[in-house]
Amino acid sequence: MLRARLWYGPAGQDVALDRVARYLSGPLACTTRPTQRRHRDGWVAQIELRGPLCAAVEQIRAPHVGAEAELLARRLHPAAPGALARRLAACTARLEVHDLPGAAPFLPTTGTARSVLLPLAYAMDGYVEEVETGRLFYYPKPGDRRRTAPMRFALAALGRLIRR
Repeated sequence: MLRARLWYGPAGQDVALDRVARYLSGPLACTTRPTQRRHRDGWVAQIELRGPLCAAVEQIRAPHVGAEAELLARRLHPAAPGALARRLAACTARLEVHDLPGAAPFLPTTGTARSVLLPLAYAMDGYVEEVETGRLFYYPKPGDRRRTAPMRFALAALGRLIRR
């Protein structure tokens, strides 16, 4: 089952899945293994995570991703900063995080999952969407802290969510 999406691009559009795997197994200390799964259109490359969490990660780089990112940006709360909406709408690729067959469900809101997803999103200049609730998680960019009061409110709310 699809649990989370990590939206990124256009700068990271050409980042290969094996590079993502190296980052996950290097600085983030995840146990990874390249795999494939059968999809209706053929085989899809995956990264299988087995520690500290269990999940399957797929990379989607297709023309429809940009349109879907724009739709997601339009669904943001009206108080969300315009820069966030513009950066999200510019995303051209995503990583999808699925449950791993035979393992416990992947829960993106747990501390362990966030300790992997958020640094990965930061490294890819991206945003994590929790599919079930539609929440968006991200590390603020350095200039974001000097923004208007709505931005400070959003960052404070994000900080509270991360500390849970």
